[in-house]
Amino acid sequence: MVSCKFAKDSPAQVFNTVGLNTNKIPFSFERVFKEFRQHKINGTLQLPTEDGKHMKKATCVEVVKFAYANTFKEDIKRIKNLNPTKEAEPIIKAGIELFEYADEIQNEDFMMIAKMIDEGKSDEEIDLAAKQLDDTKGIILDEKHSKMMDLLLPYADANGVEYRKF
Repeated sequence: MVSCKFAKDSPAQVFNTVGLNTNKIPFSFERVFKEFRQHKINGTLQLPTEDGKHMKKATCVEVVKFAYANTFKEDIKRIKNLNPTKEAEPIIKAGIELFEYADEIQNEDFMMIAKMIDEGKSDEEIDLAAKQLDDTKGIILDEKHSKMMDLLLPYADANGVEYRKF
C-alpha cells in the first residue's frame, strides 16, 4: 500500500524544521577545537558507556564520532520529508544544501582536526587547521546559512510565523 501526503506542511512546520535546527551548526570551529583540547587537558573528554549508566574516557576522534557524526542526518531526513508549498520549496532546497554541507564538514574536517589533537600536534598546528577551516569552509557555511535565512525569514513574516531573533 502506498501512502501519498496531500496536505502541505504549514509555514510554522517549515520554519521549525529548517530554521530552528540551524542552532546546532557551529559557526566558530576554532572555539569548538579549543574546547576539545581543554577537555582533553582536564581529563574530561568522555563518552557514555555502552549501557549509558557511566562515563568513560575517550579520544577526541571517538567524541567527534559520537557527538557529531550523525548530528545532521536526522535533520536532513526531516527536511527532505517535508511537503512544502511551491512558495517554500526554495527554503527547503537551501536548507538541505546548508545541512548537507555542515554534515560534510563535521564528518570529514572535524575528524581530521580531532585526529591532530589525539596525535598530540601542537596548539599552533591545531589552531591553524581550525582557522583555515573557519576561513574557507566556514565562510561558505555562513553564506549558505545567510541564503537560507534570507529566504526563510521573509516567508515566516509573510505567513505569520512568530519567532525571535537573537
